Amino acid sequence: MMTIRADNLDIIKNERISISEMQPYLDIFSKTIKIPTGYQFHSVSKVKADNVAAYLFRFEKDVNKGLMGEHYSFIVSENERQILGFTNMDVRYSNLNMLSKSETEKIARDFLLKLDGTLANDLKNLWIERHDEEILVDGEKTILAGMKYKCYRSSRNDYTWVIVGFDGSIITFERNIRWNTIEHKRFTEKWLHDSWVLENT
Repeated sequence: MMTIRADNLDIIKNERISISEMQPYLDIFSKTIKIPTGYQFHSVSKVKADNVAAYLFRFEKDVNKGLMGEHYSFIVSENERQILGFTNMDVRYSNLNMLSKSETEKIARDFLLKLDGTLANDLKNLWIERHDEEILVDGEKTILAGMKYKCYRSSRNDYTWVIVGFDGSIITFERNIRWNTIEHKRFTEKWLHDSWVLENT
């Protein structure tokens, strides 16, 4: 079990977040999804995702730290304690040897069934394509890539996706994403994406 140190906690809008509040959310996540080795706890923030209160956790390495650097982040909703998403912005995903679409579909589908079978069975896959992100490694812009398995859930009119890396590991998962079809962008806040955080906070 990983314990959060009180002196590492972010204070958001002068609201102190106590260890007793945070540890259950960390436990819920780590029981389902393994936090990769080499990352240390950095911060936790209380945020809103489509007006849903949630906690954003961030882990960083000893190197390539800070916004736009390597990080492992995830969001858990406050009331339902539902894992809303996570991302692993690790330099290892600069390996651009992509899996096939069929391999991606199997891995993504298996992951979704394990995480939330009800969600998985309510999704319709729309497409599978390569997806790129950019981070800074030793101050240099570096492209990370994976195969994105994007799905639509008609019962909630929202989207879910899984991004699978070259080695079959999950780079990113996001659910309950509302989309603005007119402007071709999402309504839902992009707390897992450093470029958005820099522009909007």
